Amino acid sequence: ELQEAEFAAEAHGYTATKHQREVGTGYFDAVSMAISGGRSSTTAMHESTEHAQFKPAAE
Repeated sequence: ELQEAEFAAEAHGYTATKHQREVGTGYFDAVSMAISGGRSSTTAMHESTEHAQFKPAAE
């Protein structure tokens, strides 16, 4: 029920449901992968349940 209310509130400008994109999770995942040579086990987005909800930022 809580998630349904949050998703419904998006029409009114509520953005907390997009928190990973807003805080730049994908950027920090990329940095972690670059530093670890692609072997990072602590990235947030890869194979996460939220992965399908996020798109790369527009150029």
